[in-house]
Amino acid sequence: MFSRALFVLSVLGTCLAVYTPATVLARDENPSDQDLLASCPGGPGSGLARADRCTLASLECSLYVNIVNNPQTRLFSLLGDVQLNCGGSSDDIDVTLGGQTTVGSTTTISADIGIEGGGLSIGGGIESSIENSQTISKQISFTVKPGRQAVFVAGTAYNSQTGNVQVNFGSRQLGHFIWITGTTVTQLSPVANDVVFDVHETACGTNPRDLNNSS
Repeated sequence: MFSRALFVLSVLGTCLAVYTPATVLARDENPSDQDLLASCPGGPGSGLARADRCTLASLECSLYVNIVNNPQTRLFSLLGDVQLNCGGSSDDIDVTLGGQTTVGSTTTISADIGIEGGGLSIGGGIESSIENSQTISKQISFTVKPGRQAVFVAGTAYNSQTGNVQVNFGSRQLGHFIWITGTTVTQLSPVANDVVFDVHETACGTNPRDLNNSS
């Protein structure tokens, strides 16, 4: 993947040309990917103006930039409080597990460029066509054995896409309204109503919230 930013000439939002790395300005005359992404809505800001919008770049604007559809993934999160049977009793206890949580879209940046992707607002791709958050709520009855602890978990399916970021400015920045980052980002967006539930049960004295804990 190209490591330097590209710029796009645009009239009324229509992509006319993209300059490839062989024809872009020298690196020190280009905005850095850090500055470009920091200028996106939700970013911390940079020496550039605030961008009007940031979106995953597509082939509509460049033969060199593409959106990659990654395999769907499933992420698990805790649903409600941990219930314990750790007081030394030899009796089972009956409890209610579960609760409510909200899951949403996440953005991660492929390179360490000094900013976090979580607060950035980057549209386009699957992000523009689905709800980017959903509330999950469920409760069950469960019997916790002596010396055990349990928590309810929800596994949400996510669509995943990776692409470069097209940054649109309302005024020219270093001569151009539109820049495309060389760095890629990956967006995860929850799939509506595709959730599986499970009970995560572990031994007392261990971390019950660690979903890698198989004690």
